[in-house]
Order: sequence, then structure tokens, then C-alpha cells
Amino acid sequence: MEHQNLDKTISTALMLPKENGDEKIVIITPPNGVGKILIREDTVLACAGCGRGPFNCGGVKKQWSGLCWGKQPEKNYYFLIVLLSVTFVLSVIGTICFCFTNTINNAILSSMVIRNNSLAYNIWRRPNVQPLMKVHLFNYTNWEKVKRGEEKKLHVEEVGPYVYSQQLERVNIHFNGDKLSFQERNRFTYLPNDSHGAHFDQVLVPNLPLLGLLAMAQNMDYLPRMAIYQAMMWKWSGIDHPDPFVSLPVHRFLWGYEDSIMNVAKAYLSFKGQLKFDNFGLLVTKNGTVSERFTINTGEREKEKMNTIEMVDGQDHLSFWGTPECNSIEASDGSIFPPSQLDRNRTLYVYFPNLCRRLPFAFEKDVEMSDNIQLMRYRMPLNVFDDPKSNPHNQCYCEIDTATCPPKGVINVTRCTMGAPAFISFPHFYLGDPILRENFTGLKPDPNKHDSYLDLHPTLGLALRGKSSFQINVQVRKSNMLSSLDFLQQGMILPVAWIEMGVDDLPESLRTLVYHGTYSTAAVQLGLTIICVLSLIGSGLCLLVLYVRRKQRPCATLKVKPPRRS
Repeated sequence: MEHQNLDKTISTALMLPKENGDEKIVIITPPNGVGKILIREDTVLACAGCGRGPFNCGGVKKQWSGLCWGKQPEKNYYFLIVLLSVTFVLSVIGTICFCFTNTINNAILSSMVIRNNSLAYNIWRRPNVQPLMKVHLFNYTNWEKVKRGEEKKLHVEEVGPYVYSQQLERVNIHFNGDKLSFQERNRFTYLPNDSHGAHFDQVLVPNLPLLGLLAMAQNMDYLPRMAIYQAMMWKWSGIDHPDPFVSLPVHRFLWGYEDSIMNVAKAYLSFKGQLKFDNFGLLVTKNGTVSERFTINTGEREKEKMNTIEMVDGQDHLSFWGTPECNSIEASDGSIFPPSQLDRNRTLYVYFPNLCRRLPFAFEKDVEMSDNIQLMRYRMPLNVFDDPKSNPHNQCYCEIDTATCPPKGVINVTRCTMGAPAFISFPHFYLGDPILRENFTGLKPDPNKHDSYLDLHPTLGLALRGKSSFQINVQVRKSNMLSSLDFLQQGMILPVAWIEMGVDDLPESLRTLVYHGTYSTAAVQLGLTIICVLSLIGSGLCLLVLYVRRKQRPCATLKVKPPRRS
């Protein structure tokens, strides 16, 4: 109803005395005919409704009385409007953030960026997870009988595993913007209680220094090759191990032993800048500080590149293979992946320095670990070591100069092993060409031994479980200058050992971090979402009510002039 001034309104009732008789009451019917107004001089006794809306009453003061109803006090009204509007806007923003984005997870991922002296940096620099390395050696029990012609096939007996825990530390660290370069330092500790055998067990294994030096010589020019042969012949009588197989303690074979034939190779390797050890051992380059220097993206500017390798020894690509795709090093080290890459239809890549290449991992299934935490399992494809006929993507891993490819099931890594004729395969040549096993007895390919997988946390990108199993092999490359290898077939590939790397259990600190990263953050986000939604609904309804009430204007303004007293 429009506002009306009723200065000349006449009372419809007489002035009624108060109980003490000193004050009067006026009863007035508003012009709209709705409700009653009871006014007493100097004080309002009561107010009846005007229309359907509530109202406020003003008191009578001295000779003039003022009354308004259906109208809010202006100051309180606008304060309430501002307060509710701010609450409504903040609730809208919060609802959008918590319902349609991963705000909490993004905040956690931001804290995982490897900044100098941060918690994430300290965890990355010295991880408290200690993977186990299980080494299975092939013991050649009858090589002398084969040499004498008494038996035709070499018999291999798998011994071990010899188990070691690995403590990794990143050293020589240098920050350059969002790039971080470092080297890795490994310390392997023998675990006798978990091993099947002792460090001093004697094994008959291929003479890797001899086989490696002969293969290296064949790739040299004529003069250096002849110099190597002459040096070997001159020292032949004093060579520690002149035969193609040697008997060594497990510890010496794995972590280093003196061999006079290495003195011949050291001069050449030092000249080429490839000498990475003093004494030869199968795993000697893995222990201590490794020679490669890696550069990764910290994720500070681009979280989708967090922990992605960008350079190895200052180069942004490899030079061993035939195509840019095969020479690419764009991969993770296998410990952390950018969560944005965890797509079930996307292939992840892990860089393996000992293979001088990255290997693909494809999503297989969802799995569950303790505390009902869901993980994503990525597995290495079974055709990763296939020949180009079965897997055309492997064409680039063939020999470029000779246009020859290794048999199905093995990959040639000679170029990244200082020239030693090394090949990598699944254990016991699983899924390999049958020709690889035809010269041996004792090999038993088992699908359970080739397993290589990663279990990743879907929101944090952490690898919480995983395993990789690869076999190290050496190829026989005979020379007419030496007759000690005549009983072996040219080009045959000798299995040496297969190694399993894996994480069986997580430390309690990491379990707690993963638990809170899975459940606590989800609970916080859900709670904040509910609060924002309820606040949005509540503040919206309050604003609507205020808007409706604001449209109800005052029914009347009444001024009453009391009668003169005698």
C-alpha cells in the first residue's frame, strides 16, 4: 500500500483514560480499513497489524505522536543485506571450488613440488623407502664337459636369490629455476636372512671381462684392435682367468674383483672416457655414486611435468637408437608421476639407465592395498622385447650400420655398456625366440618371473608398490686370435643373472601420509562442500525474504495532536 499522511485523521473513538487517569488512549482505524491502531499519549500501548506484514511502532512524544508500521529500520536493514550478500557470494565461490574442482588435492600437490629445503625436497633427497634387490645367478655346472666334447649343451642352474636392500640418496644437487640436476648414490646392504645362499658361495659364471674385451676389439679400427690382441697375447700366461667361464664367490662377482685382463681394457676405456670402475663386477656401477647426471622438472611452474626427466648428462635426448622417439628421455624415474598423466588410456614411461632407454607401462586394472586404498596398476607390455615383425615400434632398436636385429625376446644394449656385448630379456628368455634356449638345459621360463608393474596412487601420483624383472645376458663374439672360445657358437647369448627390484612394504611414515592424502583430504573437501552448499541455500533464502518484505511499504504515518488540557 502506498504511503499516506494522516495529519487530519479524526479518531473513531473517544479519548479513554488510563488506569491512573493521567493519560489518554486513541483508537484509530486506518484508511484501508484493515487492523486497529491503539495510541496512548506519550507511549504506545499496542499495535495491531496493517495488511499482512509486520511493522514497528514509534512512541508518542509530547504534543505530537508518530507511528509507522511495515517498515524496517534503515541502518540495520542495509547492514544485514551486505552481510548476507557477502555470505552468498563466498558460498557460490566455495561451492564451485569444492564441488567441481580438486582444490584440496591441488593444494597437496603444490606442497609436493621439490622446492629447496621443503619437506618434499627432504623426502625426495633421501627416500625412506628401501627397495629390495633380488639377484638370481646362473651357475654353469658342466662347461668343462662341453669344452671337452663330453656333453653338447651347457647346463645352467639358477642359484639365489641373494637379497639386498637399497638406500638411495640424491647428491651434487643444483637448482636452476624449475629445473633440478643431481646424481644418485646407492648403498646396497646384504640381507642374509632373506637370501638363499651366502656371499661366499662359489659360482661358475661367464668370464665377462674376457668376452667384453674381445667384443670391444672387433669394433675397433685395425691398429687398435691388433694392439689389444698383442697385449692380451703378451699377458696371456699371466692372465688370472683365461677361460670363457670363471669360478668366483658371489660377492666378488657382483661387486668387483681384480682381473689382470681389465688392465688391458682400462687404457682404452680411459682414453675414450668410458672407464667407470676400478675393479670389474656385474653390479659395480650401481653401487656408490653413479656417473650419470640427471636433470628433472620440479613442477614448480608446470605441475604436469613434475619429476619428468629432461636431460641426462646435459643432453635432452639419447644418441643410441635410430629414431627420435626411441631416443626420447621424456619419462619418470618410476617413483612419482604427474597426477594429470594418470589416464587409463594413456601410456606412462619409465627411464631405465641400465637399458639406456625408456620403457612403456600401460594401465591394466584397479587394485587395492591395505587400509582399502585404491591404486591404479600399470604393467609393462609383454611385447616390449619383441622383434620388429611382432612389434614394429622396436625397429629403431636394431643395429643401424648392419641392419640386423636381435632375436625376439632380447634387446641389444651394447652401446650403453662401454662396448660389452650385453643383452636384456625377461628371466629365462620368457617369450623369447626358442633359438635362445636351444643350446642350454635348465632354463625354465615362468610367466610369474617376468612380472613388471607399478601401482600408483590416483591423486598423489606416488608409486606405492612395484616390481621389475630383467635378465642380463652376454653374447659370444669369437676371434681367430684366441682359441679358448672355439667350443662356443658364434653369436650365442649366455644368460648371466636375472634381477628383481621391488618394494614389498612401506614405512609407517609413508603409510600415514598416503592415508591422510586419501581419506583426510577427501573428508575435509566433503565437509567444506556441505558447509558451502548449506550456506548458499541459507543466505539465498534470507535475501529472498528481505526482498519480499522490503516491497511492503508503510501503510500510514499518523500524527495526532492531543487535546488541550484545561
